[in-house]
Amino acid sequence: MNLVATRWWSMLFMPSCVLMIGIALGVFLMLRAWRRGKRPGEARFACWLTAASVMMLYLASTPLVARWAAWTLEKDYPPVDVKTLPVADAIVVLGGAMYATKGVDGVVHLYAHHAGDRFETGLAAFEAGRAPLIVFGGGETGVPGTPTEGEWNRQRAIARGVPVERAIAGPKALYTADESEGIAAVLEDASARTIIVCSSAMHLPRAANRYRALGFQVIRLPCDFATRAAAETWSWALLIPRGLGLAQVDSAVKEWMGRVASEGHESQKSGGSALSNQLRKRGFDIRDKRNPQQSPSLVNTRT
Repeated sequence: MNLVATRWWSMLFMPSCVLMIGIALGVFLMLRAWRRGKRPGEARFACWLTAASVMMLYLASTPLVARWAAWTLEKDYPPVDVKTLPVADAIVVLGGAMYATKGVDGVVHLYAHHAGDRFETGLAAFEAGRAPLIVFGGGETGVPGTPTEGEWNRQRAIARGVPVERAIAGPKALYTADESEGIAAVLEDASARTIIVCSSAMHLPRAANRYRALGFQVIRLPCDFATRAAAETWSWALLIPRGLGLAQVDSAVKEWMGRVASEGHESQKSGGSALSNQLRKRGFDIRDKRNPQQSPSLVNTRT
């Protein structure tokens, strides 16, 4: 989990930021109403805004709500025994786990932190014979002199017994979108069409959609779970707010936003393709008189 967002503006839509803005705005409006004299309507709205923002911030910070938010994403992706997975052409292990710390003497320590289970679960699937190829994605740590996560995991896999020619590092990537496009090019070179996508259970719905959109048959392999699913129990401690709870709610909202956006994009594309097919059946040629690649116009080809 990155403390500093790579897309800083996306944090403006997260519950933590939205609710803090709500509290600040409510306090500002209360002070303004007080300074401008008796304005009960304005003061009442400011009080309601402040109270509602504080209450929602409390709820979003509780482990109870954090657990529910993660469950909405993970409920369709329970743990899987890798030995029961269908055989595929390749296993794709998404990045997001490599971190680096640099000492004052220049020594750099690389380690797996958040989402480190992706490597272990993907490697377990390879060792179970689920695919002859394993591809590692990921970006950089931001610390000069460190390898990309894909290359780092490739070397770790080779050290654990994976043949050199069977482990591939994907190109450097920063986001899920460019990671999937870079790995897709690697998979195309390897003639892989059916893939096992291994990622955190909360992130897997969005990741799987990306690879399906690129034309691959996807077998989902969840890991790095944020909830205990069927093993969850009730405790009054679930009502005690924690920063980790709020961070998990932010992560869940981020995944839902990405999932809705990607599904909407794919629906638009599939809808456009369906319309094009219908028009062709009726005798229309879909083309642009100036540029056949863009801004299509309709030309009736029936005589």
